[in-house]
Amino acid sequence: MNYKNCEIILYFSSDMNSYYQIKQWKKPLEVLNKKHKILLVLTDYEVYLRCLKEQIFELIYLEEYSDLITFYQNNEFGIILYINHALKNFNSISNSRAYHIHLNHGESEKESMRSNRSQAYDFVFTVGQRGTNRYKDYLLNFNKKKFIQVGRPQLDFIKQMKIKKNDKQKVILYAPTWEATHDSMNYTSVPIFGVQLVKTILKNKNNILIYKPHSALGVRNEDVKIAHKNILDIVNKSKKAYCMEEEDINNVFTLVDFAFFDNTSVMIDYLHTNKPASYIEVLSDQSINDLTKAFILLNKDNFSKLGEILEKALKQDSQKDKRKEVKKFYLGEYKKGESTQKFINEISKLIKKRNKKIKRIKK
Repeated sequence: MNYKNCEIILYFSSDMNSYYQIKQWKKPLEVLNKKHKILLVLTDYEVYLRCLKEQIFELIYLEEYSDLITFYQNNEFGIILYINHALKNFNSISNSRAYHIHLNHGESEKESMRSNRSQAYDFVFTVGQRGTNRYKDYLLNFNKKKFIQVGRPQLDFIKQMKIKKNDKQKVILYAPTWEATHDSMNYTSVPIFGVQLVKTILKNKNNILIYKPHSALGVRNEDVKIAHKNILDIVNKSKKAYCMEEEDINNVFTLVDFAFFDNTSVMIDYLHTNKPASYIEVLSDQSINDLTKAFILLNKDNFSKLGEILEKALKQDSQKDKRKEVKKFYLGEYKKGESTQKFINEISKLIKKRNKKIKRIKK
């Protein structure tokens, strides 16, 4: 098949546990696709079938490395995008005739957000100043020219959601992360605090709980899996608790009065709402310091006072002004639609830059 009309590759080599990453970028990429045609390259057959069913862009399934190399040799693409740090990304990065751009699927203070793997890409798109600073602080060979701030395009597509409740009731969100691939990245609060957190929230008759777990929660650790199941049992038995799985978490934010987060990109996106929340500390990490100015720090030292902390926070949001500063630092300052437009403009600039270089090489 001929793909000469396609300028951009979105390369995705992960399995269905990470499929949410594609969904997260779907809306901004649909806008980009109107200007620069996108081809989705997939290496997992289950993901391929799901994308085919949902008609997500033009797509191709290439399981073997040799197939990918042959495909790149027979076609010309200006830009290759990546939304995670999957090891197979390096198979694609071998293509020397395209610019490789890492988008990530969200920024957090996890160590993966400052990984030296970022050096493998030609450019890395960050959200705000904090995203760039994070790499600057941790990379030994930091090159500021390769880090481009574009805001958070996903926040341009938030939809208003509603829930059945009376005026006295407050909606509390618990959105834990998963246990990750290794212990130094395991920030999930589920096996440590999760069950008791949910019980405490629901103990107050005026609280409605929304449980929004990470899609990969429990895939690696049996303790996490058991605690997650226990939480689901509590949620399913309660008349004022909901578990949300497929819904866009950014849309869920519109319902929320207060939220509990682990160290995750979801917490940083939540800054957009300027609503109160709590950061649940599992692993001590000084990089989280700025976020604790915006959100209440909850850990083993004060967890026993959870009920009091939540009740006080719902009455008085003492961190509101400070949170505005932190929001600007992490997300930048964009009106609705501006981040998406900047994202597209930066892609367009890099396509032109790449094409000029290719012409010089051909001469």
